Amino acid sequence: MVTRQVNIGGSPHIPLAPWTYSNTEVFDLEYEAFFLRRWQFVGHISQVKQLGDYMTARIGRDSVIVIRDKDDSLSAFLNVCRHRGTRLLEGNGSCQGVIKCPYHGWAYNFDGQLLGVPQKDNFPDFDRSNYGLHRIQLEIFHGFVFVKVQGDGESVAEMFAHTADYFQMYDVENYVLCAKESTQLWEANWKVAWDNYLENYHIPVAHPSLNRLLVDLVDEAEELTSGVSVGVFSVKDKLSSVRAERRYQEQLHVAAQRIPPQLRGKWVQFGVSGNLGIDLYPEFLDIFQLIPLSSERTLVRTVYYGHQNPTLEEEQLRRLNIEVNEPVNEEDRLLCERVQKGLKSTGYSAGPFSREEEGLYHFHDLVRQLVPVTSLPQAPAEGSIKLSNDRLASEG
Repeated sequence: MVTRQVNIGGSPHIPLAPWTYSNTEVFDLEYEAFFLRRWQFVGHISQVKQLGDYMTARIGRDSVIVIRDKDDSLSAFLNVCRHRGTRLLEGNGSCQGVIKCPYHGWAYNFDGQLLGVPQKDNFPDFDRSNYGLHRIQLEIFHGFVFVKVQGDGESVAEMFAHTADYFQMYDVENYVLCAKESTQLWEANWKVAWDNYLENYHIPVAHPSLNRLLVDLVDEAEELTSGVSVGVFSVKDKLSSVRAERRYQEQLHVAAQRIPPQLRGKWVQFGVSGNLGIDLYPEFLDIFQLIPLSSERTLVRTVYYGHQNPTLEEEQLRRLNIEVNEPVNEEDRLLCERVQKGLKSTGYSAGPFSREEEGLYHFHDLVRQLVPVTSLPQAPAEGSIKLSNDRLASEG
């Protein structure tokens, strides 16, 4: 594959203005455009195998439920009771017969219909059929479960286009959870975190472990018009002087027998703008997901999936991978928090993009396309940003 330049409107070489990384009105517009109207990762079908099994996922201020229904299909709903707005379910688990609100006991079928209301005589002229759970869109892609709260547009499969064959080669449809999920709070705007995820320019300075392990250049890279990017990295043959890294390199080819030969010794990285990373390794995969909490706070979610019957070599490689890569997240957190502070410095304006930051200017153009007010070099007056955004959108 060859990296393809994609211009989604405006100049692809102009970074977003610093004010867009801390403005609460912009954050609200971006939340709708990127997190409600685009596909969001929830989990894997292996987590909801039996009738009533469910998993929940936080998108930001919203939470969603995915549950296995009586016809063996999956349904997705907003995770909120129609009575007083109570969050219905937490985490993952199994419902026995109904989804029951923990506050007043309203009960819902797995298809979202309101089944029962305690003390129903206190609700005269009450039509139960008008108070079912809010159903949202759901798609399954090679075992991964995605939901969309609002809007139309391309399917998940269309979003990944011809790059989907990677998921088939790794057989991710048959993966299961294989390590403990973790979350980390970053005091930074979600775009700062995503900018960081998209570029490799900082690796030699900021991530010594990755610099020791990976060949300098991406073997293959592609940027799709949907906002999905894919890159293939090679692990160096020269052994690292650091024990965990060296052991990982020594075991890598031994534990990579499930995947085609051309992918052995490789790491494949997908980025789904602007909040989902999928990293495919020979031994398992990890999910890097950004959950926006406010204009300057982001929750980072990490989830691990792999084959349910790993060899001893695969198990060892998984432990080594986490040992090597977990500190990278902490290094990135500290860097992103420093950037968030620096973006508010008096007189600062963004510097140029390097060739190693190609993914950033594609992403920044996508932000400008979906939230046109972010194309302005200075923030409009407080309280007028949505009006400015609507005006710019109507002007095309």
